[in-house]
Amino acid sequence: MDLMKDLKQIINDNKDKPTASVEMTADTKNNLPQTDSTQAYESARAVAEVQATKEIVADPTTAVKVKISERIAKRIDESKEIAAKIDATADRITEKDLQAEENHADAAITRSENGKSEADFEKNKNEYLYHGIDHKIAEKWKRNLLLGINNFWFVLFAIASFFTIVPISTFMCRVKALKGIVKGFAITLGVLCLLAVIGGITYAILRACGVNFFG
Repeated sequence: MDLMKDLKQIINDNKDKPTASVEMTADTKNNLPQTDSTQAYESARAVAEVQATKEIVADPTTAVKVKISERIAKRIDESKEIAAKIDATADRITEKDLQAEENHADAAITRSENGKSEADFEKNKNEYLYHGIDHKIAEKWKRNLLLGINNFWFVLFAIASFFTIVPISTFMCRVKALKGIVKGFAITLGVLCLLAVIGGITYAILRACGVNFFG
């Protein structure tokens, strides 16, 4: 059977015919009876066939494409081998898409963790530098250990400075705000108090060692 020859014959047979039979499909569709579902289905199918015939008359290669498409669809539906290949391909595509989404999520988490580490380094930069570290630390337990060590020594320094540095620095800050004779008097009084404290501590140490200057 020569399909192209038959199509050309159809075109020649319909060349001199009016296209009203095709164009009337719209009116036919509007006037379809709605009471009988079977009849409505058959009428709609007839309209579709008329439309398909019109397209074939306009372009004979359309029929070839339609037949090929129908044959391919039938082959896919009937062949278990092709169905298995389609399933395998769908699985690979799905797996690839899922992996891509996981990679995007991992990258977002990594960026978030890096930003958190950088912010922590900027916040506690001095504490890092005390340990000779000039870069961010990603591991949380390392950061906690480093800050814990700094906190320990901070407590010891705070206790020591409470009895040594703090009194002197506090006194000096207050003296700076004074002027004239009041400032001189405050300095003199402060020096005497400091000597008295030093003397008292020295005397207590000597007494503890068994030395008594006063008999």
